Amino acid sequence: MVTLGDVVRAGHRLAPHLPPTPLEAAPDLGENIWLKLENANKTHSFKIRGALNAILSLSDEERARGIIAASSGNHAGAVAYAAHLSGASAQILMPKTTPKKKVENVKRYGAEAVLFGDNYDEAEAEALRRVRNGGTWVSPYNDARVIAGAGTIGVELLQQLPDLRRVLVPVSGGGLIAGIATAVKEISPAIEVIGVNAKSAPAMYNAFHKDDLPQVWDTLADALSGEIENGSITLPICQRYLDDMLLASEEQMAAAMRFMLETQGWVVEGGGAVGVAAVMHDVVPRDGAPTAVVVSGGNVDLSVLRTVL
Repeated sequence: MVTLGDVVRAGHRLAPHLPPTPLEAAPDLGENIWLKLENANKTHSFKIRGALNAILSLSDEERARGIIAASSGNHAGAVAYAAHLSGASAQILMPKTTPKKKVENVKRYGAEAVLFGDNYDEAEAEALRRVRNGGTWVSPYNDARVIAGAGTIGVELLQQLPDLRRVLVPVSGGGLIAGIATAVKEISPAIEVIGVNAKSAPAMYNAFHKDDLPQVWDTLADALSGEIENGSITLPICQRYLDDMLLASEEQMAAAMRFMLETQGWVVEGGGAVGVAAVMHDVVPRDGAPTAVVVSGGNVDLSVLRTVL
């Protein structure tokens, strides 16, 4: 299990490279609703926290073997940036359907983007096959160092909003919410930690509620797509700490993306907007309790944004 101490150490490791992200009021969503803007982070996603913490934690020998990762986009850009910062090479397997913006983010930092498979699960399987031939695997979620890096968001939230009572977090494999929940619940157990899946990507919802909703790969929430690998350390952490898992539909995500651009002035991708969607459509109560909504990323192709608008 990841500990609060792991999160604190990750915070010290990341501090020279990543300033805290903004916490912005969203009065149009309701009283005491705040947005934790990870889309304003480096590489425009929370993923930089976990990838950078993991790669900075590697030995010289592990970095020298080269980094291999799989991603539908945001983890890819984060790994590419972190590898560049640490002087390591990186090869990242990405589904053929990955938005062009996210592919370019990888190339920008000198990493190799390998388009493989029709979905994330196929790209991950190929990445793991390549790791067996040499290379250091950095999982997008099933890695204690990645989870601890994501957990620094929870520490920042408690510093920025001391009377915090509820946190809404986008969920895919669970690395982000596992880290935030570890930090928040270990410091203040009464705070609610609620995850939000896209209905098209319901892996954690299925695990939490013992349901069997299908994956739908054609979705605005490409960043959240994919099943959770067997034995992932995120599952027991989420089962221990999460208060609930919710769903957001495609229409709700699109409405949340429009709200974020028109009202808040931020470009947000579909997967990054699921928490906002849950608030907008009263999936969670707007009861005045100080609530932080994590906006996890802002990497969206212009063609997708045009369609949503």
